[in-house]
Amino acid sequence: MAGHRSLVASMRSILVAAGVSVVLVVVASCSSPPAPEPSPTKPAPPASVDRQPPTAPVEVAEAPSPEPVAPAPAPAFAPRFDPPRPAPPKVEPTVRVRVGTRLRKPQSFTCPSGEFTVLSGAERWTAAAPLRVAATVTGWQVTAKGSARSFAVGPLELRPIGKASIEWDGAGWPGVVTLVALPDGLDVVMEVGVEEYLPGVLAKELYPQWDEDAFRAQAVAARSWVLVEESRWEGRRHYDVTSGESSQAWAGHTRNARAREAVAATRGMVLVFEGGVVPAFYSSSCGGRGANALGSVTLNPNHDIVPVRSGDQPARTGCCESSSFKASAHYRWTATLPAATVQQAIRGFGQRNGFPTWAGIDVPIAIEASQTASNGRPLEYRLRFKERNPVMIPASRLREAINGGIPGEGGSRTLKSDDFTVASTPKGFVFTGRGFGHGVGMCQHGAQATAKAGKTWQQILERYYPGARCVRAW
Repeated sequence: MAGHRSLVASMRSILVAAGVSVVLVVVASCSSPPAPEPSPTKPAPPASVDRQPPTAPVEVAEAPSPEPVAPAPAPAFAPRFDPPRPAPPKVEPTVRVRVGTRLRKPQSFTCPSGEFTVLSGAERWTAAAPLRVAATVTGWQVTAKGSARSFAVGPLELRPIGKASIEWDGAGWPGVVTLVALPDGLDVVMEVGVEEYLPGVLAKELYPQWDEDAFRAQAVAARSWVLVEESRWEGRRHYDVTSGESSQAWAGHTRNARAREAVAATRGMVLVFEGGVVPAFYSSSCGGRGANALGSVTLNPNHDIVPVRSGDQPARTGCCESSSFKASAHYRWTATLPAATVQQAIRGFGQRNGFPTWAGIDVPIAIEASQTASNGRPLEYRLRFKERNPVMIPASRLREAINGGIPGEGGSRTLKSDDFTVASTPKGFVFTGRGFGHGVGMCQHGAQATAKAGKTWQQILERYYPGARCVRAW
């Protein structure tokens, strides 16, 4: 979809539909980044991304019991939906970013101009800031400076008068805000043009002292990825991405000069392969060997393309091991967990997400790679037990399960990647791993090392997305 489109109109079509709820299905990413290169002032660490997990369980459910049983819990995964990759849009689209979710308390908004236009269906009201908005049983209660008004059930849109960011939750957010009432709270969604959105992504994803070419490569990758997401979710739910690590981290409005310059210098430029935009996944560190997108961060067969088959590429040299990241605790890492803790984590994950075999596993006695990519990165792990047959679990799922997270909602970061070996000791399982994040596509620390080696942003993209072309869409 090209150009600005109304989130309210989009939501209206969804609400009229048959009440289908949709759950975000993106792997929670690693928020604690590796140590940055030395600098006089240590910057706030960026969030690495680890996004887009498989969207449905791959295990075949066991035959149902003939006796009446209580319904199983609904899986945390959204229904399978495998759209084709979009063609590059000719006009800059907008993206809907969920910046707050399931908020139960009234929310306050202000803007530099001091006035908002409040829209709900055909109703339109000009109100003086600050606004205090509360969800009610019958709709919305909006209290403005010197006045108040009620609105019916449905999305509520707040447009600042004049071109200015909206102040909410202690930060500035560009675009237009839409509030969506849910049974357990409300969502805050910003709709913003892609080019205005991207600087806030780069400001969160990269260290401010990194090279210009690393920033420009990141701008093209982030732009490409969000276009695929925007196309995927249009008309299916009330937001396209989140502002946290389950999508691309987003700071909202930013004054980061390097981030803004990189976005301006690459305006409208996206990665394309065989006519469609590349879902340009990226993560903090590949640890020296990348992962394939399919089966790792997506089940969409349309994403099984050469540029993101990183596991089919040779092991990488001159990558993240060539940066200061090598000295951090994230390039190579270890974690020790009792076998019973591993069992409980996998059982809980299986119960939450509809994997009956996983939900009933015994305490494992060994964990070993059963399948690997051509570069040696594990694709699947085998869990062995004393008195039952082994259970196979995909590498990305095992990491999710042990970290205790539901896709898109976070969790611990005990296992920093799904690339590890496991030793059984009297104290439990010792995981020895490499890298930080899912490993698909561009390695951010590798991109910085490549830039410092004198390569251009175009060459960085060629390295991490082989076969893709960089084109100007708008």
